[in-house]
Amino acid sequence: MVSGDAGHWVLIRAGTLIDGEGNVAHHVEVLVHGEKIVHVGPAGSAPRVADEVTRIDASQDTLMPGLIDAHLHLTYSGHLGMQQLEWPRSLELAAVSAGANATKALRFGYTGGLDVGCRGKIGVATKAAIAEGTIEGPTLRVSGQIISPVGGPLDLWPSSMRLDPATRLAALVSGVEDARRVIREQAKDGVDNIKFQISGSTVQSKRRGRASFFSDEELRAAVGQAHDLGLSTAAHAEGPEAISAAIRAGVDTVQHASFIDDPTIELLSAHPDARLVFTLGVYDDIIHIGPSIGYPSEGSQRVRDVWERMVAAVRLAYERGVPFAVGSDAGGAVHPHGRYAREIVLLVRVCGIPVERAVRAATSHAARAAWLGGAGVIGADHDADLVVVAGDLVRRVELLEDDANIRVVMKKGRIVRRISGSEIVTTTIA
Repeated sequence: MVSGDAGHWVLIRAGTLIDGEGNVAHHVEVLVHGEKIVHVGPAGSAPRVADEVTRIDASQDTLMPGLIDAHLHLTYSGHLGMQQLEWPRSLELAAVSAGANATKALRFGYTGGLDVGCRGKIGVATKAAIAEGTIEGPTLRVSGQIISPVGGPLDLWPSSMRLDPATRLAALVSGVEDARRVIREQAKDGVDNIKFQISGSTVQSKRRGRASFFSDEELRAAVGQAHDLGLSTAAHAEGPEAISAAIRAGVDTVQHASFIDDPTIELLSAHPDARLVFTLGVYDDIIHIGPSIGYPSEGSQRVRDVWERMVAAVRLAYERGVPFAVGSDAGGAVHPHGRYAREIVLLVRVCGIPVERAVRAATSHAARAAWLGGAGVIGADHDADLVVVAGDLVRRVELLEDDANIRVVMKKGRIVRRISGSEIVTTTIA
């Protein structure tokens, strides 16, 4: 019999367990004490506890680690085109939306996230509001404004127009020292991650010349500056040339990586600290939902033309044993917040990846990509970030897409969501 000290006890009995490392088990017990998991084993194997225990019966359900969105944009809300990311929505409205979006992500079972770019300093403020309990939300690591070169893909307005730099999505830089200055300022403001926009998006028209908008010297210096300050780095890079530039510069996460190929994967094998983060869901919705809501037809057509290449890139990474994460890039009108789990469904239904391996991309692999140590795995001494999903997720992965199926969400050992009717009983064992 185990006697407790500080913290409460929770015992979960699960019909199906997906552990976040690519494994599935049935009829399992998970014992939580305080913020940590202390035992995982077959039904009946948990040690007896000489204290009050909260029991959760998930014997007809699936227990999995809390999900992690490795490409989150909390300030994105309802835009149709890229310029609408900066106008006409006010900075203040973007801030209020970020709080609501953080709470929604938690409701869908996302207990962690890497925010890869926001307007102003909203990411840092949202993280602080969650930490102090003002709003509910995932455990976050956050970026500031996306660092993009003057004339690059996020320099969205004519030179004759001047928006207030503090309200913009992008911090526009020119040259090594300018980039270093902005990174130092963002570090001072409290960011965890530096995001670089080094290539255009699939929905934008293709330009001539080099695919990466940063020179190799600029990118290496900027990544080095971020790492010197203890910050992680992320790069928007879609094609092989831009992906290769990001990997060689030492970037920690290559976001989108839409057209990665064999030579790029070979390069990646020499840089094991780099992680790919795929974002199929937003492109799938651009094709299938975009036309009905007025999404620009030329953007939809560009995605439709390369969709099979995007799917093939994910399959290639999986077949080559490359550890990758997924992120939603949610927030636009075409792919709104709440569509986070579409990534997992597409890995299974379109890419042919087993459910437990697809979940790994949104749990343990995503935790590694987001630098969220202790998260993403159901195992002893790991964080008690747990989600109970109604039914058997292995048979029907689509259950994740409806928050009505998210019966229980536990974040750091605290039950932060419980669907009415879920059986949770508190007992004392003498």
